[in-house]
Amino acid sequence: MGTPEGTQSLLSPRAPRSLMVRLFLVCWVIYCAHFSPFVVRELYLTMSLAERGTPSVDPYYDMHADLFPLEGRGWYMGGNPGASLLAAIPYALLQPVVQRIAPIRPAKPGEEVAAEYKEERANKLLFYRMARERGLDLRLGVAAMIAMVFCMAPLAALSAVVFFRLLEQMAFPRRTALWLTFLYALGTPVFFRAATLSLNLIVTLCGLFAFAVLWWPVGARPQHEKLRYAACGFLAGFAVLTDFTGAVTAGVLGLFALARQMETKPFWAAARHSLWFLVGAALPVGFLFYWQWLCYGNPWLPAQFHMPIIIYRGYASQTGFGAPQPAALWGLLFDPLYGLLIFAPVLAVALYHFVLLAKGRNRVPARVAVFAWAYFAALWVFCSCIHYTLRHQWQDGVRYMVPAVPLLFLLAADVLAAARREIAVLLGAAALVQTFALAMVRESPWESLQRVFTQGIEFPWLTALARTASQYAPAVADHTTAIAWGAAAFTALLVWAIWKTGRGAE
Repeated sequence: MGTPEGTQSLLSPRAPRSLMVRLFLVCWVIYCAHFSPFVVRELYLTMSLAERGTPSVDPYYDMHADLFPLEGRGWYMGGNPGASLLAAIPYALLQPVVQRIAPIRPAKPGEEVAAEYKEERANKLLFYRMARERGLDLRLGVAAMIAMVFCMAPLAALSAVVFFRLLEQMAFPRRTALWLTFLYALGTPVFFRAATLSLNLIVTLCGLFAFAVLWWPVGARPQHEKLRYAACGFLAGFAVLTDFTGAVTAGVLGLFALARQMETKPFWAAARHSLWFLVGAALPVGFLFYWQWLCYGNPWLPAQFHMPIIIYRGYASQTGFGAPQPAALWGLLFDPLYGLLIFAPVLAVALYHFVLLAKGRNRVPARVAVFAWAYFAALWVFCSCIHYTLRHQWQDGVRYMVPAVPLLFLLAADVLAAARREIAVLLGAAALVQTFALAMVRESPWESLQRVFTQGIEFPWLTALARTASQYAPAVADHTTAIAWGAAAFTALLVWAIWKTGRGAE
């Protein structure tokens, strides 16, 4: 039979606070250990905002295909600013440190720029040379590290705590909820995407946090209900401010908010109450209109309408968005380079949740399952309408479908908790092995696994250092294996110390 709704709110403590603190710290440390110095387009805007207080990215012209010029206005990033705004906070606070350890020292006119990099990809070699010529190589690496360590990693670790509280609130036993939370944090693409400044992961976390704020058991005392609906709307609106895939998050959450109200109120009363969701969303969405006016001179048209048409040459739409593509529908799930179910096969067990519902053995309520599948379907169709899905997403692994991960894994967690222990352990172990390999190598799942099992463990930051060893630390390239094992041992020791500390107080 299904688990009845409880009367304890998500926000009132059940598990000891020390357990949640240790859960957060363990995830944060593991994420940080797998930091990747990959420079995304949002990082240029982060640096411009923190260093020069401007949305223009003039110093970084031509360093990314999504940086484009507007006549008389300068260069701008072709995307929404939410991720950059978040990362700019810690980067601005740490500016005195950044200026000291990573000063910008451009090459002098006529000075030959050394670029003896152990890199076979032409685009990366060109990027390395441009960064060195402009004296930005160290600065970009430090900026990427700050954005990850003090923005992405703590937000992703916080999502693990929220996920754990959701499982507890849905009556999962504490030990079961804990290992399923670690599987969510370290056995899904959340781990893979947390290594860099990732707008897709921020949209993901906005959706999870908004759902957690909104979810409230029927019959529980509706404390601060209007505030919670406004907070949910704000998070959904911030997802839109981060990326237009956030429109799916906002739309489906808005409908779910209305449906929650209709459980206890007539339609018009529910609709009136749900307006608080729109009030919350209005602030970040309104700021997006202001941003578009500030950068492009038009509040209504996003960056894609201002970027050079040549960028979309070969697409059915001049803005890169149009009718759903059948090939993209398949690829978003099964392409070996970016398919969601290829990067996270464990999510496929969520399909068995229909059987749990039919048998009445579910802990995750049916309406949450409906919401999860509706969100997944809407995101899947929306992302298939992005016409550069097939041409560009393979370059950086699974991205567009990541926002569906937390809610799909919530259903998968219900299935794993109900499965025989041997099967659940086997599936969980396989997911952890694959995701750790992906987080280390950051290539396709098969190539990542192959490299780890044939060449040993590695870390993205160490791989980057080895490829630029002739510039910074010549000894690194000759001792990468020893350094990798040393880093892994130190991380494991730190995780053990964190987890052991405070256990006696529980």
